[in-house]
Amino acid sequence: MPAQTKITEDVQFKIERLIRLWEGKLTWELLTQKIYMDMGIKVSRQTLEGYNSIYIAYRNQKELLRGVSQKTPKSVSLKEVNLIKRVEVLEAELQIKEKIINEQKRFLQRILQNATEIPALKGNLDALISARPEDKL
Repeated sequence: MPAQTKITEDVQFKIERLIRLWEGKLTWELLTQKIYMDMGIKVSRQTLEGYNSIYIAYRNQKELLRGVSQKTPKSVSLKEVNLIKRVEVLEAELQIKEKIINEQKRFLQRILQNATEIPALKGNLDALISARPEDKL
């Protein structure tokens, strides 16, 4: 059995964006083929399902696609289509980045909460979170 492909955070971000922008029929097989064509990464359905955020993005997009028919206005210029696609890409990226920022905020809050419970740090939290010399540049 071959080793499972390791997906970096950057690749995971690109895969989530790809899923959120998906149009038409979405299957794990089509997704893995698209990932291989776009990114040159050969990955299995099982590997992708192992990443919670990818699995959730896939499931949400699948549900969205089930209920939506693809209708476009008749008189749309190529420039407008390109602008719409660009906005969709940026919105997908923004949603993913906001999710990552919220996860990082929760992580930092957990660290600070845990630090308040460490006896050696009691009263020294100000020193722990004070500005660093490189921050003053």
